[in-house]
Amino acid sequence: MVLVFAFVMPARADEAADIVRDADRFRRPAESFVWKINITSQEAKKSPSTDGFEVFVKGSGRSLVKFIAPPRNVGRSLLALGRDLWIYLPDAGKPVRIPFSQRLVGQVANGDVARADYSGDYDAKLLGDETVDGVACHVVDLKAKTKEVTYAAVKYWVSKDGRRPVKAEFYAATGTLLKTGTFDGFKEVVPGHVLATRLTLVDGIRKDKSSVLDYGGIVVRDIPEKYFDKNSMKSLD
Repeated sequence: MVLVFAFVMPARADEAADIVRDADRFRRPAESFVWKINITSQEAKKSPSTDGFEVFVKGSGRSLVKFIAPPRNVGRSLLALGRDLWIYLPDAGKPVRIPFSQRLVGQVANGDVARADYSGDYDAKLLGDETVDGVACHVVDLKAKTKEVTYAAVKYWVSKDGRRPVKAEFYAATGTLLKTGTFDGFKEVVPGHVLATRLTLVDGIRKDKSSVLDYGGIVVRDIPEKYFDKNSMKSLD
């Protein structure tokens, strides 16, 4: 019996990692690309707010996020290099290091926009199977590999058919549910590649607080190296 578990448990761990890796493909269209993200945030008794970002991505660990709306935020940017993140504010004059977990707008953390690498940031364990809105899913437990990533833990539902991301619960290190996310709007955005073009995030306690991330304007192309140099952030504003 001991020998059976010795072989079965690593196999399930490998399967969990494969599931997360496959689901990541629906969250990024290529190795090097540009896209725009519009975020609409709302809360009870308040008018919705909209923020726009243009994101330049190269590989799994480098991205530049330029703030493009509203006008008062133009000139700001985020730069992710591996598990390091900097923000550039024109008034400050130089980049300042900040955490991926810090709030960006609404229910959105910096890492929700600047980094989308669940397979690289988390260790995966297969918990079982569940059905979400009629979709048969694998349920995967994700634990952060380091404290520098956006969330301490994620409970992740991935469809059995096609291994598409369906739902996620994002947790703090204390075990507190921070927010719930649902993925939809699956479209073939580039030839042969389907992407989840919408992510809806709802506060873990106050269900009236939510943010919707809409992804569009996707262009697959090479990005110059200067976009990923924190000393060049000022010149790219």
